[in-house]
Amino acid sequence: LMQEPGAQLLTTKSDKVLVELFVMSRCPDALKVEDVFSSVVPAVYSIMDIQLSFIAALQPNATYGATCMHGDEECRGNIDELCALKHRPDLPSFWRFLTCLNSRFADIGRDPDLSLKCASSAGLDTAAFLTCATQGEGLALFKQSVENAQFAGVKTSATVYIDGKLRCVEDGGWRSCPGGYRPADFIRDICGAY
Repeated sequence: LMQEPGAQLLTTKSDKVLVELFVMSRCPDALKVEDVFSSVVPAVYSIMDIQLSFIAALQPNATYGATCMHGDEECRGNIDELCALKHRPDLPSFWRFLTCLNSRFADIGRDPDLSLKCASSAGLDTAAFLTCATQGEGLALFKQSVENAQFAGVKTSATVYIDGKLRCVEDGGWRSCPGGYRPADFIRDICGAY
């Protein structure tokens, strides 16, 4: 099922295929998966939804309530991505935000202006995004995200689940990807699960 330009499929959130990305905002493997999904999202965004589960260790005394493999900057980047996902007008808007952030990969979580610029250029409600990213909502989303990854038992960034099933892992190379790892492969499987 391909999205025709200008056509809108009538779906409710529960009808959509859930694509879960178990990632870290400053992980090069996550960057590779997100780059592949930059070609997937425009094709099938109307029949899919994205969930981000960040791999980190819950630590109540840590700055962001968890310790992240690539430091506090990564935790900050994770929160920004979760807030953008939560306050997106639609999935393509979130993906524009993520692509913008990833285009300055070394600055994720380090440059506070970067996230705001990306939110604005992607068409997000910047006030809602900023409130989320700087107050309790973002921390709560992050904690829930880490709990989701722990509950799923996923420890490797980047791991992709489609419709509740392990679909692929990128960890210095693609593995556990019986259906392939090109955009067309993911599109086929998302359509197949719809």
